[in-house]
Amino acid sequence: MGVKTAVIDNSAAFGFSIMITSSFGALDKLAGSPSLADIFGFAMGAAAAFTVLQAATTKGFRRRPGAGPREVDLLGTALGILSVALGLGAAVVAGLTLPAGAAWATGAFLAAMAFMLGQALLIMLAAQLERLRGDPGADDEKE
Repeated sequence: MGVKTAVIDNSAAFGFSIMITSSFGALDKLAGSPSLADIFGFAMGAAAAFTVLQAATTKGFRRRPGAGPREVDLLGTALGILSVALGLGAAVVAGLTLPAGAAWATGAFLAAMAFMLGQALLIMLAAQLERLRGDPGADDEKE
């Protein structure tokens, strides 16, 4: 039970950690070693992406977000390798196309957005698969 909870509850955060760390490394390689201002911009860019999407999904923080069935969350986050690739790809594109000063904050913002939107699409796909399979949440009721 403990491993199941750890896997389900931490897999999106684990994938994000992998993606943002590798994005930092990619930008370091492509945009050059960051200054303290660049590091601050990177952190704020990634955090801003969360703020934007949280505001959008809660209609300006006025609506409580719902939770999906654990099976859907597990399947959606199990495919997180795709979200990691999307986020890292966004950082690489920023590093290749933007001037070094802009690449750090913008790259982190785009990487975080791509990761989260990719994760959202995977969870939506998992929900569709679960609907096709039958009763979502039936396994939770058996435990």
